[in-house]
Amino acid sequence: MSPDLAITYCRMIAQTLDADAADQAALLQGTGIDAATLEKGEGFIDWPGARRLIANALDLSPRPGLGLRTGLRALPAMHGAMGMAAMVSATLRDAMVLFARFNNTRTRVFSTHLEEDEETITLGLDFAWPQDQAVRFLTESALASAFACHVVLRGRPIDDGAVHFNYPAPAHADLYREAFAGIQVVFDAPRVALTLPAHYGDEPVPSHDRELLWMAVRQCEARQEALRRHGSLSDQVLARLRDEPEPDLAAVAQALHVSPRTLIRRLKAEGTAFQALRDRTRAQRAAELLALPHYTVAAVARELGYTDVASFRRAFRRWYGTRPGDFRRP
Repeated sequence: MSPDLAITYCRMIAQTLDADAADQAALLQGTGIDAATLEKGEGFIDWPGARRLIANALDLSPRPGLGLRTGLRALPAMHGAMGMAAMVSATLRDAMVLFARFNNTRTRVFSTHLEEDEETITLGLDFAWPQDQAVRFLTESALASAFACHVVLRGRPIDDGAVHFNYPAPAHADLYREAFAGIQVVFDAPRVALTLPAHYGDEPVPSHDRELLWMAVRQCEARQEALRRHGSLSDQVLARLRDEPEPDLAAVAQALHVSPRTLIRRLKAEGTAFQALRDRTRAQRAAELLALPHYTVAAVARELGYTDVASFRRAFRRWYGTRPGDFRRP
């Protein structure tokens, strides 16, 4: 199956439903997975299977708000190595950076990105599929999970900010306001996002652990490498970027037998860009080099093609949410 949605999330839907054996059979009908996979599987379900499972779940649910309730269960520990990396980050901003960077290790139904200005820090979601019942369910669930995770990471309630939904208020809108207690709920918004005051980003994560952070990030990177076997164009570009030192767009396009313009267009259709993929490759290479004791931060910067160390440090902070010197394993 293509890596569209982690089986873990399907399991959380079943747990939220409190499904018995008969309900579970109905939940899995037409999804392509069986009860044993749902109970213990650690792989993925493809998008058609995920859509069918969500439709089945909504048919089985006796009350509205199933997506919200499922999302509120999805605390950091439920998100695998990505959640662990967030839990041991130094600051809330660092955790948000890692959620955005490694979201594709858990789902390809949507991607996440981080934006920040003087007043706000925003975690935005971009869905790969047109909005329908399943996408709306996952929008509810993903934002409820993001909100609950940030409450856990912060160690206290969130009492300012907003959550944005790009569809009209549903009949159960009051349940949204209960789920996102303390912040504004906005419907008919131009995007899907969780927005917090900018100063929240500087708040320390109480469970920060530098060594565990290193280990969790490495696990996330290993998962990303494994998922590249599914062969999207993005994966092929990443493989080229890993194999050659600083290849440019034209060289990669030529190796893949497409024009640079076609490559740009097709990467955009997959929700990414050449520069973003090159940054990802640089980030991974930087972490690998910093693990070698004879490489100084300046040497790593030179190896990656940076003309000055300050530019490399800024880029590294954007990738990992911390300084290269602090990231280095003791």
